[in-house]
Formats: sequence, structure tokens, C-alpha cells
Amino acid sequence: MNELTLAADTMRSAIRKTWWIPLIQGIAAVIIGVLLLTNPVPTLFSLVIFLGAFWLVGGIFDIIGAFTRRDTDKGWWWTLIGGIISIIAGLFLLGNPVASIVGLPVAIAILIGAIAIVSGIFNIIWAIRVRNEIQGEGWIILWGIISIVLGIALLSAPLLSAVSLVLVGAVLAILGGIAMIISAFRLRSTAR
Repeated sequence: MNELTLAADTMRSAIRKTWWIPLIQGIAAVIIGVLLLTNPVPTLFSLVIFLGAFWLVGGIFDIIGAFTRRDTDKGWWWTLIGGIISIIAGLFLLGNPVASIVGLPVAIAILIGAIAIVSGIFNIIWAIRVRNEIQGEGWIILWGIISIVLGIALLSAPLLSAVSLVLVGAVLAILGGIAMIISAFRLRSTAR
């Protein structure tokens, strides 16, 4: 048996054992998406509590891991800082879940808006700088302008943007979940 056949057999074996993982993830994504559309406030509350607990526990393990690796990892303190930030964020979400229901989506909307503006500016600058080496720089500039306008729109109404992001997130969760479910069954059928 050659190495390629052995690698393919190993891959099929791994897929046979794990195909159900994307199935579970897809089902969970669809459920969360439907819940966000039908009951957004309780669903966001549950997600905030889950995210807070996740960050808190993850931060604790990051700090333990950082101190465990400090003799062998020169960048251990980055993990330590990340763990501390994660714990602070987790404690904030768990300590203020009602405020976090509004605050977290608004913060995400503001972050996306700011990134969109900066990204749009950089796209425009880059397109102008390389206009002699490429064709179609007008499309890149147009995309940069659209990105800036989108960023300004998000920043001008962050609460409305947050509501929109929740709805868009719900739809994306449903569509992504369906895609994951289909992929899981396709993986299962190809691994036989």
C-alpha cells in the first residue's frame, strides 16, 4: 500500500469517527438563529451568560497555561495578558448581563463600523498608489467608498445597527447551520 492510499484511508477513518461534529454544530447554529429571530432578548441573555462563562473559564486556563510555559515560551506573557482580559470581560458580562445584552451588540456594531471606515480608507489609498500597475482600480476605490459609507452608517446609529446585526447574525446562523448539516451528511457518505 503506498503512502497516498494510506493517507486517504486514515482521512476516511477520521471522517467516519467525527462527521457528526459539524452536524451537531449545524443543528446548534440553526436553533440559535431561530431563537434569535423569534425570541431575541432571552436568546441574547443566554448567549451573554454563556460567553461570559466561556471567557471567564478560558481566561483562567490561559493564565495557568502562561505560568506553566513561562520557562519554555518567551511570549508567555501575551497569553497571560489575554487571559486577564478574558477574565475581566467574562466577569463584566456575568456581572452585568442585562446591560451586556445591549452593550455587546452595540460594541460590535461600533467596532465593525470603525474597521469598515479604516479598511475603506486603506483600500482607496492602495488603489490610488498602484493604479499604474493594475487595471480596475476604480472598482477597488468604489468598494472603499462603500465600506466608508457603511462604517459611517453603523457609527451614526449604533443601537439600530446592533439590532440589525442581531437579525443578520440570526439569518447567517440559520444558513450556516444548514450548510454545516448538509456538509456533515456529505462527509459521512464520502467516508464510507
